[in-house]
Formats: sequence, C-alpha cells, structure tokens
Amino acid sequence: MNVVRWQCNLHPSRSARALQALMLGCCCALVVALPWPDMWRWGKVPLLLLLLAEGWRNHRLLQQRRGRLALDQQGNWEWDNSNWRNARAPGWLPIGVLLVLRNQQGQRRRLWLMYDNMPSGYWRALRAHCFMHTSPEP
Repeated sequence: MNVVRWQCNLHPSRSARALQALMLGCCCALVVALPWPDMWRWGKVPLLLLLLAEGWRNHRLLQQRRGRLALDQQGNWEWDNSNWRNARAPGWLPIGVLLVLRNQQGQRRRLWLMYDNMPSGYWRALRAHCFMHTSPEP
C-alpha cells in the first residue's frame, strides 16, 4: 500500500472561470466589431453561436474538474479513480501549475491547477513538492 504524500479536494477555480468568460467575451466582441464584407455579414450569427457553444462546453468541463487529487510516495497521482504518472515536468506560472499525466493505458490528461483550486496551505505544499521533483517520470 502506498502512503499518500500530498492530497487535496479540488474545486473549480474562480480565476479560471473568470479568465474563460473574459476570453469568450473578447472573442465575441471582436467578431461583432470587425467590419465584414456585405456578402459575409450573415456569417456573424453562426460564428457567435459556435463561440457560445464552445464557451458553454468549456465551462461544463471546468465544473467537472472537482474531486480528490493525491500524490503517493512513488510519485503516482490519483485522479478520477485512476493512477497517473508525470509525462513531463510540471509547468509553472505564478498563479498555476500544469500537470501532464499519463495512465497505464497510455491516455494523457492535462490538469491546470490554479492557486484558488485549493486552500493556500495545500497550494504551498504542492509547489514545494513539484519544485523538489522537476524531472519527468519514466
């Protein structure tokens, strides 16, 4: 049995939702504001509908990113009732970390963990662990 080194119950990030809404709003405003030739003006409505559908889909996917994320002593991540290994070193920004994970079946999962996904103590512990172990697992 593996001992858990780090674990946290994640919830959707408020900053990620705000960034997503801001980007969607900018794209929609850009489509509406740009001058279009007369014969292509009808294309604005379907393009806006596609943008809104994609924004809704991304919002729904973001809301599903909740649950327990755990790291054991061997460097295995447990997420979504599956075991995952680092496919590459974590990517860091001041407000988030990108984990690229691979499971036994070869599936890849990219998890952006934002600073407001978890309590601040868990965020500091995650940063400390990931900075200590920056090499990808085989």
